[in-house]
Amino acid sequence: MKQLLSAFALIVIVSANAQNLTTYLSNKSVDETVTRLVEIIKKKKLVYFETVEHDKVALDYGVEIPPTRMILFEDPNLMIELVSCRQTTALDLPMKILVWQEDEDVYIGFFDPKVMKKRFLLHECEDIITSMSRLKIRVVNEALKGD
Repeated sequence: MKQLLSAFALIVIVSANAQNLTTYLSNKSVDETVTRLVEIIKKKKLVYFETVEHDKVALDYGVEIPPTRMILFEDPNLMIELVSCRQTTALDLPMKILVWQEDEDVYIGFFDPKVMKKRFLLHECEDIITSMSRLKIRVVNEALKGD
C-alpha cells in the first residue's frame, strides 16, 4: 500500500485549460519512461506505431534540444468507431503521448481526446472519446506504477 501511495504521490497532474494538456511527473529517465509506456501499450494489445525521437532528429540538423519523444499508438476498435462517427477525427489519430525532460524533471503529457468534441463540433461519439481519454490515463498510470 505504501508503494502505491508513493507512486501516486509522484504523479503531478496539471491540466492547462487553454490547451487541455494533461501532464504527469515521472521518476524515471526519458528512455526508461518511454520503454515502460511502450511495454504497457503492447501488453494491452494496442497497435504501437513508433516513437518519434525529436531530440535525435534535431541533432541530425546540428541542433541540441532536451530529450523529447512522441509515442504513436492506437486502439483499432476505438479508431474504427471514432472515424466511423466522423471521418475528420482521423486528423487527431493515432493517439500520442509525449515524454520530455525539462531541467532534471521528466514529464509525460497528452492532449485529452475530449478536445475533439470542440475541434470537430461533435455532439455524438462522446462514449468513444471518453474511452480514448480513459485509455490514455490507464496507460500512463500503469507505466508510472513502478516509480
